[in-house]
Amino acid sequence: MWGVYPVFVERRSQIASLDRIFQQSVTGKGGTSLIVGPVASGKTELLKVFAERLSAEGATVLEAVGSPRERDQAFGILQQLFAALPDRDERTRIQQLLADRASRLIEACGGESSADSGGGAQFLRNHANQDLWTEVQRLSDRAPVAIVVDDLQHADLASLQSLLFFSGRLRSARVIIVATQLHCPLSSDQERAVLVTELLRQPRFRLVRTGPLSADGVREMLAEHIGVAVDQSRAETWHRITGGSPFLLKALIEDNEVSGRSQTMATDDPVVGEEFAKAVLACLHRAGRRFLATARCVAVLSESGSLGLLPQLVGESEITTTNITDAIASAGILADQQFRHPGAQLAVLSELSSPERTRLHRRAADLLHDNGEPACRIGVHLVEAGRAGDPWALEVLMSSAQDALHRDALGFAAKCVRLAETIPSGSRQQVALAVLRIQVEFRGNPDNATEQLATVLEAVRAGRLDIDQMIGLLNPLLRQGRAAEAALILQRLALVADDLDDRSAADLSSVRTWMRSTCPGLLVEAGTPDELSGGAEVTVVANRSVRGPALLADAMEFGPTEHTTPTAEWLLQTTPLHGTSLDSIIAALLALVHADRSDLAERWCDSLLREAVSRDARTWQASLAAVRAEIALRQGDMPGALRIGLAASGLLPREAWGVAIGEVTSTVLLAATALGDWQTADGCLTERTDAMFDTRYGAQFLYARGRRLLAADRLRAAMDDLRTCGRLLREWGIDQPTFLPWRADAVAVLLRMGNRRQAAELAAEQLAMTSAELPRARGIALRTVAATETDSRARMDLLLRAIESFDNSADRVELAYAVADLADVYVVLGEPRRARQATQRATRLAEELSLAPLRRRLDIGSRPVESVPFAATSGAPEPDNDVLSAAERRVVMLAAGGHTNREIAAELFITVSTVEQHLTRVYRKLRVKGRGDLAAYLTNTAPPPRSAGTAITTTLTSVEPTGLGIELGQRGAA
Repeated sequence: MWGVYPVFVERRSQIASLDRIFQQSVTGKGGTSLIVGPVASGKTELLKVFAERLSAEGATVLEAVGSPRERDQAFGILQQLFAALPDRDERTRIQQLLADRASRLIEACGGESSADSGGGAQFLRNHANQDLWTEVQRLSDRAPVAIVVDDLQHADLASLQSLLFFSGRLRSARVIIVATQLHCPLSSDQERAVLVTELLRQPRFRLVRTGPLSADGVREMLAEHIGVAVDQSRAETWHRITGGSPFLLKALIEDNEVSGRSQTMATDDPVVGEEFAKAVLACLHRAGRRFLATARCVAVLSESGSLGLLPQLVGESEITTTNITDAIASAGILADQQFRHPGAQLAVLSELSSPERTRLHRRAADLLHDNGEPACRIGVHLVEAGRAGDPWALEVLMSSAQDALHRDALGFAAKCVRLAETIPSGSRQQVALAVLRIQVEFRGNPDNATEQLATVLEAVRAGRLDIDQMIGLLNPLLRQGRAAEAALILQRLALVADDLDDRSAADLSSVRTWMRSTCPGLLVEAGTPDELSGGAEVTVVANRSVRGPALLADAMEFGPTEHTTPTAEWLLQTTPLHGTSLDSIIAALLALVHADRSDLAERWCDSLLREAVSRDARTWQASLAAVRAEIALRQGDMPGALRIGLAASGLLPREAWGVAIGEVTSTVLLAATALGDWQTADGCLTERTDAMFDTRYGAQFLYARGRRLLAADRLRAAMDDLRTCGRLLREWGIDQPTFLPWRADAVAVLLRMGNRRQAAELAAEQLAMTSAELPRARGIALRTVAATETDSRARMDLLLRAIESFDNSADRVELAYAVADLADVYVVLGEPRRARQATQRATRLAEELSLAPLRRRLDIGSRPVESVPFAATSGAPEPDNDVLSAAERRVVMLAAGGHTNREIAAELFITVSTVEQHLTRVYRKLRVKGRGDLAAYLTNTAPPPRSAGTAITTTLTSVEPTGLGIELGQRGAA
């Protein structure tokens, strides 16, 4: 049961009008009032409240309700009116009178309960009406009488004539007649319509209209129900769903109460549930058969957006159809011939029986085909019908599948192909269907197309596959890592190169352009194609979908230029998002990333993601989210990169990603390693396929895995991955530090392995490949060279230049590590104030960016190394045991942080033997036995007051070892 709802919301004027009629009747001046409105507009509720008020004031209320099932029962309404009389004798007398008159009326009409124009029937009606009116007058002598009839449109004719008879005698009576009637301009019952019209012409008649609530009315009703004020925008949402129908609004409130959202209705969007669906169906059934049939046809045609054929499907004229849909709209269900909410459409469709639903969809498909509508619309109804027997259906379904692929509607595309496969076809059509099946299934579940792939490859070898079909297969095969199959097709295409027309040559050129940045290795093996003809060149230039991949390929082969950013932005501004443009859009976004304009890439990517979500294009969402994660990574937003990357990977099944799984996995792996989330990072190591190592995604994965291995101190394994990454990039001609700065991490490995000369050569090589116009890559290169520099002053200068570059880029993670490196250099140079300032800045960045490894290195909450107290000694102190030397402090800081002797030696540019000597003296001065005692000693001993002669204030506390050797994000020096 619904709760108590305020009926007076936007109904006060109607109540006042009815009150005036009643007050006049008390003085002997009766009248008639008809409450008219669309279905479920609150007519019955208004009538009920009014009747209750009359009863409370002492009036005699005679009530009846019209019903479609009883509309042919003579005097059925009158029998209801007098059935509730309190006086038993009076009630029995009137019921006998009605029964007698009804029987005689039927006899006079030749066995029918409705009357004709015969004189005998008319005499009987008048005689009965006079007798009944006398009884009503007798009742009014005691108290005013209110005859109340709900749903007058369903009243039987005999009762209608009696009410019309009564209404002509109300002028001097203490009697009023109040009825409700559905506003229906399409009534085919002319006799009832004439009687109602006559009722309107009676003296003292008043028409009362009810309609949908306004947005303000909905707001008031919600506020009164939940007891708190409702925001106007929230009320407009409720109004948009219900159209202001009080009946639907109550149902929607009930749904939200059932779902436990009573307290949040004022602030949250409403939940549409079962009660709302029931209310929609109740409205349509109450409105009548034609309304229900029209609503069903609207629901069916809405699935293809083909409402222009609604009159033909309904079987009505355009004017009649418009009147019906307008009436349904006034009930709050439709708006502009569209369902206001998908829940309403679903409710209507769910009520259809399976045969009826199939019939409507089949009829809709036939109408659309006969009218020459696009195949994509016809295909919707063929699929919903579940069968397609006409010869034209095969071509329609194949075309619909192609269109669905462009819209990323993979599920619908698969349904089209499966239905098409049930239609008898020739061998060429079967091959074409197999190609289409591969294109569809390779976007979701490649295993479903294994049989078709074998069929198609056999056709390729036999030369039975069309050129366009072979070109169309290259992209899905390459995305799934089917390099051998793609190579076979490329070889076949090379043999028939002279047979390619301009369009086919342009299409093949477009695929090869995409391969330049995605599968460059396979492209190298395929060889150089012949030059395009003039017509093909024009076609390629005009194809905006090629521009993005070409721009990205240029940036990866030659590095970003001053034209990269404006060209990428122009592409993003002028290219609408659809299936064939997605690769170009993603390439343009990545070109912005490589050009160090992640800020622009972020803005565009967020906008495109919102569009993909609004269009429910899941593959587009996944692809764009993967790019968005990489943007966050380049901006130093590691938590965001991790979160978005994981979300992207979960949008599609593992198989649907194909080789592109390497891209999103690499991003997650890099972010997790930077954050010290080793469990997530290690989980990424298994998310790979052998096929992806033939693509740029494989190089990205090798780079990310190399950094993870470096963080785990697995130096040889890390070096293998980084060198392999570099080798592939060089072989493919895409070795740019703006893409993967693998040399920086290789330098870090070489330094830890003690190979400073080779590290310096590699660092210098990377620096030579960068420019000041690309500050992130330049900063990484400068920091890398600084790590190999033995002169502390020179190292400081390089780090200052690196920090300046990072300040001009978006990557704050690289900035944080560069500042931390600078703090270490200041310690070596004996500049405590600058060391403290740099440490504090690096600490703030590490905290803001959630860089746990860097926080451990910097040891937030540290205390001065030079203030370390010493254990009491018996005897005179040694000359050097009152303070640690600067060199000893530097060694202590790194040793307490968990670094090995070799790592400390590489960091401080000293030999391992020197590190061991420093530690021996430190252990003796602090009276500790070894490294484990050193960390605990520094943590548990309270610092004494700082002396005036303190020279170095670099801070240090115990740093818990990571257990994996080194934190990610450090380049060059560990």
